Amino acid sequence: MNFWIPAIALLTIPAIIISWPLFAGKSKERMTGMFVLLIMPLAGLSLYQQIGNPGAIQQEAVNDQQSRQELQHAESQPSVQEMISKLQQRLADNPEDADGWLILGRSLKSLQRYAEAQTALINANRLMPNRPLILVELAEASLFASGQPEITSDIRQLLLDALAIEPMQQKGLWLLGMAHAQDGNHEPAIELWDKLRGQLDPASGVYQAVTQQIDLARINLGQVTAGIEIPITITIDSGLVSTLPETAILFVFVRPKGGTGMPLAVQRLSPSRFPLSLNISDSDLLRPGTSLGGYDELDISARISMTGIANALSGDMSAAIHTIDTGAITEIALHLDQRVP
Repeated sequence: MNFWIPAIALLTIPAIIISWPLFAGKSKERMTGMFVLLIMPLAGLSLYQQIGNPGAIQQEAVNDQQSRQELQHAESQPSVQEMISKLQQRLADNPEDADGWLILGRSLKSLQRYAEAQTALINANRLMPNRPLILVELAEASLFASGQPEITSDIRQLLLDALAIEPMQQKGLWLLGMAHAQDGNHEPAIELWDKLRGQLDPASGVYQAVTQQIDLARINLGQVTAGIEIPITITIDSGLVSTLPETAILFVFVRPKGGTGMPLAVQRLSPSRFPLSLNISDSDLLRPGTSLGGYDELDISARISMTGIANALSGDMSAAIHTIDTGAITEIALHLDQRVP
């Protein structure tokens, strides 16, 4: 099964459910919603571990069938802690079990027991040197165990060694990009993150998080285009306004052309009068530090939520998406005449 299907379902969907109501509020609430939506997928990079190379788990970590079975079939094990304790005992009896150390290290890291994970992964690296997966896992565990955000020279070297062997190792690209950004070297950071982004699903929360880091790096390089303002007129059939419930809210969304998921910008309005004229600009952004002018084309859409929540529900009324060229902006006309099935 494609790794990103369960990973994005487990990480992005809960983040969106939690953060979307915040997007409908004031600027401060939208910033909080953005923080939640960004942090949860990023935390998932560590929690689910497999962003590095899902296939590598099959190729490197579980060649020993007995080691693999220690952490599988959780229904037959009383608890994760007992599972780990049994593996630790087995490793005490057989300290040369490289796969066992790797599984133990990754398991401890997922439980945020970073110092213990670091020790286990040092053993795995000693027994199986020059394995990109192990090098990157050790680098990440070492970073978390330090309790500091700075990526040290030792951690950086582990990442460099991993990427020298496997240049497209995803977690390695992410972390080494962060190291460059911390040093103020934004161009190599962007180059690494572009390689990572090219391997991700554009609809995923992880893709959006990486995109945001690229945008922030470009801001630091002065590459972000000045902000723009988009004039919009919204209409609806006159007979429909009186049928709207008191809970109804009009949302106007801006996304990159063809984009799905969280919008770049949003406005929340009362659908009490039409035609309605508004301007949407960088002040409506949900991604701090970005600009609508940084995109060549944008999709503009509008929807009346009958319940007042941002998530689309059956019975909501929407307008056809309008795509604009940010280099030649003209007033946009949206007509609310479609029902969400």
